[in-house]
Order: sequence, then C-alpha cells, then structure tokens
Amino acid sequence: MNRNLPHHTPSEEIAARSVMNRGFSLYLDAVRLGAALMVVASHLAYARYTNGQFQWVRDLNIGSDAVVIFFVLSGFVIAHTTYRKDRPAQDYATARLARLYSVVLPAIILTVCLDTLGARLFPDVYAAHWYNGDQRISQIVTALTFMSQGWGGDIRLGTNGPFWSVAYEAWYYAAFGVAVYCQARTRTLLLAVIALIAGPRILLLAPCWLIGVGLQRLMRSSAYDAIERPVALALCLLPVALYGTAQAVGLPHILTELTTQLLGGKYPNALFGFSDEFIWNFLLGCLVALHFMGAAQLLESAGQRATGLEPVIRWGAGATFSIYLFHNPLLSFLHALPVYNAANPVHWAALAVTTLGACLLLAEVSERRLLAWKALILRLLSGFTRQPA
Repeated sequence: MNRNLPHHTPSEEIAARSVMNRGFSLYLDAVRLGAALMVVASHLAYARYTNGQFQWVRDLNIGSDAVVIFFVLSGFVIAHTTYRKDRPAQDYATARLARLYSVVLPAIILTVCLDTLGARLFPDVYAAHWYNGDQRISQIVTALTFMSQGWGGDIRLGTNGPFWSVAYEAWYYAAFGVAVYCQARTRTLLLAVIALIAGPRILLLAPCWLIGVGLQRLMRSSAYDAIERPVALALCLLPVALYGTAQAVGLPHILTELTTQLLGGKYPNALFGFSDEFIWNFLLGCLVALHFMGAAQLLESAGQRATGLEPVIRWGAGATFSIYLFHNPLLSFLHALPVYNAANPVHWAALAVTTLGACLLLAEVSERRLLAWKALILRLLSGFTRQPA
C-alpha cells in the first residue's frame, strides 16, 4: 500500500533555527525534500505513467516509507517549536490551521477543477480505480474537515490519493495541542473525544508521530549531551544499514503476512487501510529517530557554517507540502492527454518536470504565503472567540 505524506517544514518556523543547530536544521530540510521526491517517484513508477519500467520502485514501496519520515519529522519539529517558543494556545492553533489550510484549500480547488475537466475530456482514461468521481460534495466536506479516514472510511478526493495522510496529521496536531495546553480532566476528556472521532486507523500510526515528539524531548536531556562521536556515528549509519537489510530480506512483507495470520487470514488493508503496515511503520519510525539523533550530534560541529546548497535546499523544502498535495491530480490529468505515450522516456521526463514545475509555482500562492494565511486564520479565530458586548 503506497502512502504519501507530506508535511511541516523547519523553514516555516523561523524561531526554530535560533535554537536548532544550523547544520541539523538544513539536514532535516534536505531529508524532507528528498522524501517528497520519493513520493513523486513512487507515483511516477505506476505502469500508467511509465509503462511498468520502474516496477521495482513500487515493489520497494518507498512512498509508503516516506510517510513515516514525514510523521517523525512533524512530531519532532512541532514539539521543538512549541516547547521552545513557549507559545500560547491560540498561536499554536493559528500556526497549525494556517499550515494545513494554506495548501489544503488550493489542493481541493486544483483537484476538483482538473478532475472535472479531465473526466469530461478523457472519460475513458478517468474510468479507472484511481479516480473517484462519486459524491463530490461529500469528498470536499470530508477533505475540509479531515474526516476521510475515520472509522474504516476511505473517501478519496477525486484523483488525489495522497490526501489521506492530511486527515491523520490534522488529528495528531489536535491531540498534541490538547496534551500541551489543557489540564488534568479536561485533557483526558478531550483526548478521548479526539480518539473516538479519529478512529482506530489514525491511532495505529500515531506512535510514528509521537516518536518524533519523544526524540525532541530526549535531545533536550543530559543523556543526549553525553553521546560521544563514535556512538553518534553508529546511531547515524546503523539505522540506514538496517533499513537496507530489511528491504533486502523483505521484512515489511513478512510483517504484513504475520499480521494477516494473526488476523485469521484477513488481509490487514481490508481492516486498517493505509495503516496496514503499522508494525513495520513503527520499527521504521524508530530507525528514523535514531538516525536523526546521531546526525544531530555529528552536525553540531557544523555550527553556523554555511553551504552553497543551503538556499536551494531551504527553498525546495519550503514547497514539500505543495509537491505532496498537488502532484497526483497533475500527473493524472497530464498523462490523460492524447499525445502522452507511457512507453516513451522523453514523455516520462516531460511529465515529471512539468508536474514538479507546476507544484513549485503553486507553492508561491500556498505555503510560501504562510504569514498571510496565519493573519487570515487569526482574524477568523479572533472573531469566533470574541465575546459579545
């Protein structure tokens, strides 16, 4: 099952860089950009785009693994900025809502427009499993309210399959905000309500997000400061080697088969949807966290040293959420054009370049305008919470 998710960038939180080592912050941005490109590559590997020439990419399921990287990153960075800045609850809510809707709203508009046009112009191409043309209003409502994955549901937004993970992320944001800002019984009650609304599928991958939070807490402790360079080097490299070994022996598939047996022969995807590899996802999340911990120690010596690639990496990382949520409807529409030939490598390259270029352009009116989105959300929240005279 391919699962792709995007999300939160360190470059979004300027204050985070003032307390996070510059080298490590840049590395996280590079990892995020790389993970976003992994997602695009995993989708380009579908036979309808590249005639099955990259089936090995599909077999490795790297797009699914990229989601785990995004979740760990998200938990780590959000915990980092929340605890370090000691921000009030309204600031937290404003930042999270702006981060989501700055890309979610444009993505919904883009998806609906391209899908509607594509289905009318190329009905035979769009008559496929990857396009949901039913109950459009329901699709939009569940996308806006992040309810598309609750309690066994899977309401796909047209051709935009990757939209599923935004529903996961939104509820993790909400739960973390409640855990940090609410007290005692109120916290317990609200977390229980969130869990009931989100449903078991979303909860199954919550540990991956919480691993990032735990990593942030650990890196603020004396135990982290005591890590010496040889240990840091092992922490950085060993998880990469273990991941490669796991892929070589087919561990993700083995764990899925084991889960199937434990479920009495029922395939996990039928019950858990995009959370069907939750055991492997948790193990991978642990490997990602250990790697980050080692990398942070090794990069500490970089200090404030600049690199010529920094502007490019920062700029690219600032568009990863857009790349994630915009690329699939673009790929679907462009490949439906009569001139497209999935067996032609030139067409593959043109499809990839055009799609990524469009995503980068769209980022200029979505996440790269985050301050404007924050101001809008703040005005809405202020109007909502203002007491009547």
